[in-house]
Amino acid sequence: MVGLRLRAPIALLALLLIAFSAGCGTDNRREGPPFEPRDIAGPRSMLVTNSDIQEIGPKTPYGAVLRWWQALQHRDVAGVRRSYTGSVSKKEVRREIHTFLPRSSQPIEPRVLMRPGGVTVGVTVRAATRLAESPRVVSITDFLTSFALVQTPGGWRLRPAAYQRYLDGKRRLRLRTAS
Repeated sequence: MVGLRLRAPIALLALLLIAFSAGCGTDNRREGPPFEPRDIAGPRSMLVTNSDIQEIGPKTPYGAVLRWWQALQHRDVAGVRRSYTGSVSKKEVRREIHTFLPRSSQPIEPRVLMRPGGVTVGVTVRAATRLAESPRVVSITDFLTSFALVQTPGGWRLRPAAYQRYLDGKRRLRLRTAS
């Protein structure tokens, strides 16, 4: 009977220890790469860099999201596949890479929510798109989405539905702006 009463406090304590030991991949001094739209010098400035990932912490949930995003931007099939838990086919990953637009985008302003079995990382996706009628002008759009991650012995990995959640966020933006 006493064991049952202790399960909830022990589970809560374990969750708090995981949260503090794993780190959440956020730093209040920065919002994420490239930090603010005024820093967008061109499409390449919207690419996630290795130094961005190192600065955030490659072993944090947000670092895992940035690693996945970078692999999508660089059309790295193996990198995208490594970012997921379980097995995702090469065909599916190629489809994701082919439809990942605009490449000049970044997940910023991470919000990490610890939950039993993993974390959810909410982000604002900031996308820069050149206007067809005036190619020197860049349109900046933001939309919200989130990704579920699981901690594995190899580090944080995204659940396979992550790309669909990205597409759903883009779709919600289009519906909102079409109204």
